[in-house]
Formats: sequence, structure tokens, C-alpha cells
Amino acid sequence: MITLAPTVTLWDAGEFITAAKVLGIPHPPGTPLFVLLGNVWGGVVRIGGYAWRLNLMSACFSAAGAGCLFLVAHRLLSGEVGWLRVGGAAAAAILSAFTFTGWQNSNETEVYTVATFSIAAICWLCIRWRDVRGTARAPHVLLLIVYIAALSIGNHLLALLVGPAVSVCIAYTLRCAPAADPGERKMEWAEWATLTALWIVLVGVGLGNAPLLIIGGLLLLGAAVACMVAGSRAFPLLAVGIAAVGISIYAFLYIRAGLQPLLNEADPEHWKPLLAVIRREQFGSRGLLDNPMVPGAGRTLKIFGQQLLNFFQYCSWQWGRSLPFGVMVGAALLFVTLGVFGFAFARRRDAGIAYLLATLWLVTGAGLVMYMNFKAGFSLFWNEYTTMAQHEVRERDYFFVVSFQVWGMCAAFGLVRGVARVARTGTIGVLRVALAGSAVITVLPFVANFQAASRRGADATAARDIAYNLLQSVEPYGVLFGFGDNDTFPVWYLQEVEGVRQDVTLINLSLANLDWYLRQLAARPVRPFDPARAPAVYRALAPPPPTGPALRLSEQDIAGMLPVQIRDDGVFRAGAFELPVRKGQVLQTADQVILYTIAAYLPNRPVSFGVSSGRGSWLGMDPHLVFQGLAFKVVPRADTMRGLVRGIQGTMVDSARTRVLVDSVFTWGRMFGPDSLDLEPAAQQVAVSFSVPFLELASAAASRGNQPQALDYLRRGYHLNPSPQLAAVIRRIETEGVQSLFRR
Repeated sequence: MITLAPTVTLWDAGEFITAAKVLGIPHPPGTPLFVLLGNVWGGVVRIGGYAWRLNLMSACFSAAGAGCLFLVAHRLLSGEVGWLRVGGAAAAAILSAFTFTGWQNSNETEVYTVATFSIAAICWLCIRWRDVRGTARAPHVLLLIVYIAALSIGNHLLALLVGPAVSVCIAYTLRCAPAADPGERKMEWAEWATLTALWIVLVGVGLGNAPLLIIGGLLLLGAAVACMVAGSRAFPLLAVGIAAVGISIYAFLYIRAGLQPLLNEADPEHWKPLLAVIRREQFGSRGLLDNPMVPGAGRTLKIFGQQLLNFFQYCSWQWGRSLPFGVMVGAALLFVTLGVFGFAFARRRDAGIAYLLATLWLVTGAGLVMYMNFKAGFSLFWNEYTTMAQHEVRERDYFFVVSFQVWGMCAAFGLVRGVARVARTGTIGVLRVALAGSAVITVLPFVANFQAASRRGADATAARDIAYNLLQSVEPYGVLFGFGDNDTFPVWYLQEVEGVRQDVTLINLSLANLDWYLRQLAARPVRPFDPARAPAVYRALAPPPPTGPALRLSEQDIAGMLPVQIRDDGVFRAGAFELPVRKGQVLQTADQVILYTIAAYLPNRPVSFGVSSGRGSWLGMDPHLVFQGLAFKVVPRADTMRGLVRGIQGTMVDSARTRVLVDSVFTWGRMFGPDSLDLEPAAQQVAVSFSVPFLELASAAASRGNQPQALDYLRRGYHLNPSPQLAAVIRRIETEGVQSLFRR
């Protein structure tokens, strides 16, 4: 478990690390509990770099969750002999902890291990309630469950999915083992009703759903009355009060937003934006009956079947992700079989715990498939859904991690069932074989997931490397336009946590359509250029620090930046920069920000687009772009400039600057190691971006007739982004010479 990513990983980790460092507010719903935990942990645990510390926090929460599941399994196996009881519980903890998705979550700064720990802890507390039932401590345990559940809203709503399992387990216990005293029975059922109704209220709070809050509130009121009548007068009042204390973690968002931290997504310093953050309004909504791929259409049984197939694809990864496909599927079938036998065994041994786990598995598995209503899987159904807009932008297996971990526990119970049967009927030799086989199966996920889940491969530093190389591609006090999470969050991390190139102003074009983001840029000053953290070539270029904010927009300017449709053909001019605009062309707010930045800053401050920003964000300004490093710098009439060459992307290329950056400045991590081609999809996209400057330099070298240099750069580009076409070009140069590329 403690095989940690050395720094930041791709997707949300960079944002969460930054938020923890600066006590900021990440994307909705803001995760205030996680931010506070990370800030305290990062300040107290002074081991390694800041990102490594927070990765360690995830690993520790994952290990603590596995410990709680060990206790649950140990209780279920209470009738077995000591060595089998402890061994079986250990197998349950190991098989839950080292599922592929669980292990990956443990190796990065993400909210999911805190959520899975909360679920595991609540499951164990549910068992403890059974132990102390009938004593004065029983309501205290239930109140602790309420507090953990309410507090967990400030981390991730995944933790609330344990609610139905707790309700089922308690109800089963009350029904099958009723208290002897009728008054006590009424009191226990009233407290159960209060707990269940309060769970509905908490879900309503977490979703910001008013109808659910009203329904839950009415049920809670009825349960509270039942408690009063039954004699448990303090319980409902304490439960509501404790839940309110847990929910109060959301006050962090309101307080910190008012103090304007460096990271302040959605700026929830007033009630309306705070409610919008809790409701996740920034991401839109999708109903249970909507077709996620086709807006306006309905969800069909076929779509639901495809979503289930995607879920089962994720299930098949859990036990041997590094294995060849056929072997991986065979391992999955083995664990499916063990889980089925294990659940039947658990049901006979302790039906209450079995129903607790079964309900948890159903809710976090098939229940989430139904509720989340995802688009087509990232790697499935491309023959039917042919555009990226119809697919999820990444694999979504992490949403279902709890169902995988519960199934791992059931598989361990299946192993216990087999070993127990052999112990009763077999010889010592047969028992030893059964124990050895069970041990091999138990450690199989650890061995077969290590390469894929431990993040020690070529993609281990991809996020930091892309951020570093992007920032170093920009000259002092430059503006850098990015677009997605993976060219923004790692940059935030590098600037705010490691302090690298804070003089560069990053503008995320996805967020630039939102007024709160523009207001923050307009209020943020430009920070000084640090020559010690920049390439030597920039030290002579550094101008005096600019005065004023990063983006010189007033409140009136921002309010007026609404999408606009151009009425007539025309030309946008800013000094020597000229850009034709067409009649009917729609300029979104982000497009207007681009044009405003160019008009305000050229030629005094460099303006650049990141390599992954996409040609669609350039607004047709290709003739004014110069590729250098990993960025396209805006240079008016670049195609008339001396010292530049025409590149393979259609823009001009500053090959001299790019060569210096690629050969002397950029960091590549393990991208050029022997396993660099075995990358997860997001890291593969980073590798594709990394290959671009090599291909541009190869093209420039070929145009000069420098065959050795052209081949060197082509081979490095091919290593990062292999393709048959590029392989054919390399073979042609090797056999016919570089001049063959220019023959007609």
C-alpha cells in the first residue's frame, strides 16, 4: 500500500494538493474536510515533499479502512479456530485493500480513501452497536455513526452510501433478536427510524436537494415524536445537533472564500454561490431517465445494459490488472466464484453482517450505475459512439471502489469456507495444500496489480513534468492559455506548492467563461520573476515587473463579456496583430478574454497557448503563432519573421529556442525508460504532447539536411508516440537519406 507516487498525479490531485497548501477551495462541492485534513497533515507530517506527504495521507486512510474491515471480518468469523479466524480476516483486509482501484486511490491525493475509511469505520461501529445493545453505550455508538456520516459530507458523498446498509443491518438485528422488554423494543425501533430519516436528510444536504430535505425532515420529525413517546427523549435532539456540528464543516467554504485564497473555485462567499457549489451546478445535471450520450433523448434498457457492462469491465480489472487480458478475465472469474461461495458462507455464519455487506455492495455497485448514469465508458463502444463528447473523459472505476472492496471481503470468506471444509475432512497434507493455495490467491491482487496500480512506471512524474515544461516554455511574465484539468491543476500545484515560475499567468479557457474566475484574475497581482527557477536563456529577457493585476478587467468589463455573434465581416486589430472575424461567428466569453489579453499585453508581455489547448481555441490566428518548447507564442505576422521555419503543425517554429528547451531545460521523468510505452490514457496524452517538439525539431533538422539530428529527434518522438506512419518515415531516412523526404 505504501508505494506512493513521488509527486503530483494527473487529474484532480494537483488541485487538491494546492488547496490543502493554501487552504483554498477546489472544484465543487469544495471538499472542505479533505482540504483541512490535508493542510494539517502536510504541516505536521514533515516527511518528503508536500505532495508525497499528502499521498501518504491517502495511503494511511486506506490502511486504516482496511483495518476496520479486518475487524468486521474478524467478528463474522468468530466461530472459527483462532488461526483461521485471524488469517481469514487478514485475507479479507488484503483483498479489499489491494483491489486495483483501491490501490490506485491509495497512491494519490484524492478524496476516495477518506470516504472508504469513513464507510469501513461506520460498518465496524454498526457491529459494535450490536455488541453493546441494551446498554447505555448503544445510543452513543449510533450518535458517533451520525457524526462521521455528517462530517463525511465535507469530503465526498460516497461515504453516505453506507446509510442503507446500516439501516438494513440494524433493522435485521431488531427484528431477529428483539429486546425482551416491549418498551425497549419501541425505543430501539424509534432510534432506528431517527437514524434512517436523518440519513435521508444528510443526503438532501449533500445534494442540496430541497424536496429530499423536506421528505427527510418530515420523516425525522415523525421519528423524533416516536422517540419521545418511547422514552428516548434526548436521542433525536442529540442526533440532529451532532449532525449539524458535522455539516458545519461547510462553513469553511464561506469563511475562506471571503478571505480570497489563491485557489477559490466558484467563490462561495455568499449564500447563492455557496448553494451552487454544494449542488455542483457548475457541472450541470443529468436525470436518471436521460440519455447521457444524446441530449433530449431517453435512457433505454440498452444504455443501462452498456453501463452495467462497463461496470463489469471495471470489476474484471480488480484482481490482476497487469496480467494479459485472458488471464485477467480468468482471475476475475475465480474471484467471482469465491465471492458467491463466500457470501453464502457469511450469511450462514452471521446474517446481520452478511446483509450489511450485501446492501453496501448493491448500493455502491449496481445502485451507483443506475444513479450516476454515465456516458459510454472511456474505452468501450467506440464503434457505436464515435465522438469523445459521447464518452466519459476518463475511466470512472473509482466511483465503484467500495463495491470492489466488499467483493474482496466475500472472496476471502470463500477461501475460509474452503479451508475450513478441508480442515474438517482432509489430512494434514491436503490442509497444507489448501492453505498454500489460499495464500497464493490472497496475494494475487498485490502481485498482479503492482505494475499497474503502484504508479512507479513511466507515468509517475508525468503531471509534474508537463506542468514544468509548459511553464518553462513561456518567457518571463508571460500569459499561458490552458484548457483542461491536466494542463491546469499540475501547473497550479507547481506554482503554489513548489514556487516554480509564479510570474507566469495561467488562464484556463474552460473557466474563463465564468465571471467568478475572471474577477479573481482581475484581482490577482503579477508575481515577480525568479531567475533561479527559470532557464538561463530567459534571464537576459526579463523585463521590469508589470504593474497591476494579472488580467486588467473591471467589473463592468466582466459583466459585459457575454457571448456575442459577429454581425458583419471585419478585422480585429491590436497594433501589428490583425485577425479576421467572420459574419455569424460566435465569440464566447473565453474567446473575448483571449482577444482582450492580446490587445492589452502585446508586445510588452508574451502571450502563449499551451500545446494541449487545442487548435479550436486559436480563433484562426495560426499565422500569428510561433511554436517554442510546448507552447505557441503569439507573434504578429510570424510567417514574415526571420529565423523561423514552417512546422509540421502549420505554424512557424522557433527551432533554436525549442532545441535549448528540449535538450537542456525540460524534464522527462521516466518517459524514456524501457516501460515508457505502458502508460495509462491520461499519461499517454502527455507523452503525445511531449513528442510534438521532437517532431518539430526533426522536421527543422531535415530541412537543413542534418540527417543524424533528424533521426535522433524522430526516434525520440516515436518512442513517446509510436505510429506506423512515423516508423515509415524513419525507415525511409535510414535507407534513402533525409533528402528523400523532399522528392516529389
